[in-house]
Amino acid sequence: MYIATNKETCDKIREVLAAQADKPQNIRVFIAGMACSGPSFGLGLDNINDEDVTEIVEGVNFVLEKSVFDSVGEIKVEWVGNGYSVQPVNVQPSACGSCSSCG
Repeated sequence: MYIATNKETCDKIREVLAAQADKPQNIRVFIAGMACSGPSFGLGLDNINDEDVTEIVEGVNFVLEKSVFDSVGEIKVEWVGNGYSVQPVNVQPSACGSCSSCG
């Protein structure tokens, strides 16, 4: 697995982990939903399962289901000032317009 991230992002995640010391200390990257432009991703605290792949970056243990990694590949996690941006590295969202909910 490969997580593209930076020190600032990992610093912010470590702050969350420190405040949630009673919770699992792994950051799960997961598919939070699907839209016409592809999957949207989220982050959460979670345990490691047998079906997972992991990578430690700057002391942060990222976890992702192997099947998700196999379908989307590398993931970029970045602190963007008011939250985290989580996106596949090599997949650009397609232009919408194929569904009625996009206007």
